[in-house]
Amino acid sequence: TRHLARRGELKTRSMISKLSVAIEPDAENSSTVVPSGIARLGLTANTVRVWGTRSALSLVDQGLTSAAGLVLNVFLARWMGAESYGAFAGCLFVSGFHNVLLLEPLSVIGPARYTSQMGAYFRAQLSIHAILMWPLSAAVLLAALMLSLVTPHSPLIGALLGGGLSLPFLLLLWLARRMCYAVHRPAVAVLGSSIYLLVVIVGLFLLRHLDRVSPLSAFLLAAAGSLLGACVLLFQLGVSHSASAMLDIPWRIVFRENWHYGRWLAGSAVLYSVSSQVQMFLVAAFLGLGSAGILRAMQIPMQFMAQIITATGMLLLPTFAYDFGKGRTERLRHKAALVSLGLSLMALCFVMLLALVSRPVEHLLFGSKYSAFAWLMPVLALVSVVNGFSTGYSMGMRGSQMPEFDLISNAVAAPIAVVSAYYFMRWWGLGGAAISIVLSFAVIAIVTFACFQRYMANPRVTVE
Repeated sequence: TRHLARRGELKTRSMISKLSVAIEPDAENSSTVVPSGIARLGLTANTVRVWGTRSALSLVDQGLTSAAGLVLNVFLARWMGAESYGAFAGCLFVSGFHNVLLLEPLSVIGPARYTSQMGAYFRAQLSIHAILMWPLSAAVLLAALMLSLVTPHSPLIGALLGGGLSLPFLLLLWLARRMCYAVHRPAVAVLGSSIYLLVVIVGLFLLRHLDRVSPLSAFLLAAAGSLLGACVLLFQLGVSHSASAMLDIPWRIVFRENWHYGRWLAGSAVLYSVSSQVQMFLVAAFLGLGSAGILRAMQIPMQFMAQIITATGMLLLPTFAYDFGKGRTERLRHKAALVSLGLSLMALCFVMLLALVSRPVEHLLFGSKYSAFAWLMPVLALVSVVNGFSTGYSMGMRGSQMPEFDLISNAVAAPIAVVSAYYFMRWWGLGGAAISIVLSFAVIAIVTFACFQRYMANPRVTVE
């Protein structure tokens, strides 16, 4: 067993070594002549082909995950009442802590420090995942218990209970997919996302046939698909094989590194929940849980562009970290600007298209159930434009191990979100809440850009 596991570890190291060559090809040995400006970014014919393929696979992976989320949200919005759907849609904000303490450090620190030990590094991250999930899940389950004592018939109880039970498995799939991107294997991530999508589709129609559609059953279904997809991904990556205890990395060391990097983002996760979710809670409090469900439903179309932006960020974050580790700040700056410009223009085209076809899209998705609010779709899709603009600069800062910018941007945006949501809702109702969401994300984008410009004026010194 140890011999086979050792072979798996050596195979992983060999794969990482080959990936390093693919990421940084030797420009002198390349037979393709490229313009000097493009050469600064390392865009030879080989890198364009390699990253073109990886980008396509990354988009397929995000597309499958987005499709699963779209199917889950659309059918639940059609089959459940607005209040029940609003309860289902609003209880995953605690996952932000998992993101900042595992996913972000894994994408940045892993490629920079553990290139030859990624298998052992992944196993340490899995141990941290298991340890962190206990308090996070317990917090959600405790909230469900307290709510059941206060309002026994609230639809939020089932949603919180399902969220607490399924959270470890939902986030395990996120972690496994991020591991695939850390070693530049989006094709493996596609496999896990395909399994997740298949389980969600089959399970939804089975629940519908049995008349068991509820927030609780929806979360448990998503958890089952996530667990199955994650197990397949971890097996494909060879993470479960341990050649010897000597080859493993103590999880405490990795957690200290995660905390050193993610401590800024932990506070940011709380503030981000305020700046991006406060509108949903205020709508539920002042306009009713049904209105919160409508607002969430109108956000579904923009998830298409949001997934493209997320896929780009996940794919490029390890390369930003690699450039930072090599001290190539000029290349990093050019790459960040190019990514931000391309994504923001793509998102703007999407918003313009959605503005023309918002009513047909609403009818296709919800059967004219929310036709009076179809105009909110392109308004909310403006979030993708500002997110696209900030993504390149955000990935550049994260890859440069400067996560404190995220705390600053969310600290500025959070109070603006609260104040604007309160007054805009009083003036314009549900439309005011949508405008407040766009405004808060726009503030985050502006502050992120300002932090990036200030950082690039005096970047940290790195040693290759």
